[in-house]
Amino acid sequence: MDDSKFRFIHDMTHSHRRVHRCHAYPFNDGDGLIKAVNKLQPKKVLELGTALGYTACCFASASDCHVDTVEGDATHVELAKENIAKSGFAEKVTVHHGDFLAVIKNLPNDYDIVFFDGLAPSVSMLKTIHAKLREGGTLICANLGFAEAGAEEFLNDKKYFIPKGELEGGGTKLVEKA
Repeated sequence: MDDSKFRFIHDMTHSHRRVHRCHAYPFNDGDGLIKAVNKLQPKKVLELGTALGYTACCFASASDCHVDTVEGDATHVELAKENIAKSGFAEKVTVHHGDFLAVIKNLPNDYDIVFFDGLAPSVSMLKTIHAKLREGGTLICANLGFAEAGAEEFLNDKKYFIPKGELEGGGTKLVEKA
């Protein structure tokens, strides 16, 4: 499957950002993400950074899974819900509104994939994500160019993660929980 059914969300996100003056950027390698998910075949996905719903649809289209996605901006939450419904994935995706850490503390610790697409990954967030993954689960971490000091070192620490690949020309890493 490709992203043609919901590519409109990717395009809409660019125009929304210019008007809303926000940090909603669409993920730039949806097809690569879909391929990775098809290979991993997750049942449970946690996404941190919904924006307008594009990547939640990538996950939902590629696998027989449920996606919990978390977004802090109320406008984005409403637009994401509308876009996900228009794309036919409303039953497979739950959009949560709130701060990442506040929301995920009430979610289970058994996700097959956690996708971080928030503004900048921090070491403390990555440690929390590590706890949310099941053994052998995969973290897909975007926005590494904005990562706080020490975040990439944590991702490369073989006590926690095993490298599994890259997307977006190396700007996004796939690592497996050790």
